[in-house]
Amino acid sequence: MRGLPKLVAALAAICMTVAAYGEAWPTKPVRMIVPFPPGGTTDIMARVLAKDLQTSLRQSFVVDNRGGAGGIIGTEMTAKSMPDGYTIMLSSSAPLAVGLKLYPKVPYDVMRDLAPVSMVGDVPMVLVTHAKFAPQTLRDVIAYAKAHPGKLTVALNALGSQSHLLTELFRLRTGTSINMIPYKGSGPAVVDLLAGAVDSDFENLPAVIQHIQSGRLRAVAVLSEKRLDLLPDTPTFVELDMPEFVATPWFAIVAPAATPRVIVARLNTEINKTLSSAETRAVFAKQGANAVIATPQATGRYFRAEIDKWAKIVAETGAKLQ
Repeated sequence: MRGLPKLVAALAAICMTVAAYGEAWPTKPVRMIVPFPPGGTTDIMARVLAKDLQTSLRQSFVVDNRGGAGGIIGTEMTAKSMPDGYTIMLSSSAPLAVGLKLYPKVPYDVMRDLAPVSMVGDVPMVLVTHAKFAPQTLRDVIAYAKAHPGKLTVALNALGSQSHLLTELFRLRTGTSINMIPYKGSGPAVVDLLAGAVDSDFENLPAVIQHIQSGRLRAVAVLSEKRLDLLPDTPTFVELDMPEFVATPWFAIVAPAATPRVIVARLNTEINKTLSSAETRAVFAKQGANAVIATPQATGRYFRAEIDKWAKIVAETGAKLQ
């Protein structure tokens, strides 16, 4: 055991070096990939966090929108980036769990190729229609879809998103034939909805709340257990005898898998500080979003559970890529 003191000394030196590396980080701008176009919920959250992290860590956090393939393109880019702490990603649940089983081959393994850093938040969902669309209630929408097979158009804010799979479940449970129109994110989907190019959308509340409040969109029903404070006059699907339709899209930050743990831990600490602040919570709440605080370990466990949950829904609905 003569070598033990030397081994202990060596390990201590390594730990001190890693700790020092973590303390020094970041020494240059950090890229925050958002795997969707600008304007959607993911982008809104990313810009709030990037601004706060830039202040707390005294380094630029640059939001880089890399939309495409339901978030797969930006997520693959993140997984294959240098694991040095200078590339992270803020994403919705679509390319991290919800839509994985829709693709014959996903070019990354979430649990192997990505390091969970932190949860960020979750949001309610709402079925919205263009204000001039004649059906005004959920029963009206279902009746319209049954009377005009294939005519009701529903925007899918991303293939593989909760919006996509909930639309598939809605079609299955109501026995209707509807026309699903895929988009590359909530931003472009809402633009077309506002223009009347599509009739309706199962959408994240932050992407549409201002348009509901201005009267340009109509909230038909919310996908929450109880009515929302921001939409007190809008019924829930639960009230309307469709209790399966409760959904909470979530958002999280990940990094390439081999990113040093000390950097992951520091990022988690700084993100959670931001999410704990009254100012950030107020900004989120104004958009209809909730801040969610979690350790990297708890975030990873949540990913695993969500991957399994949505795989079962894909199998039941027979959902496919358009």
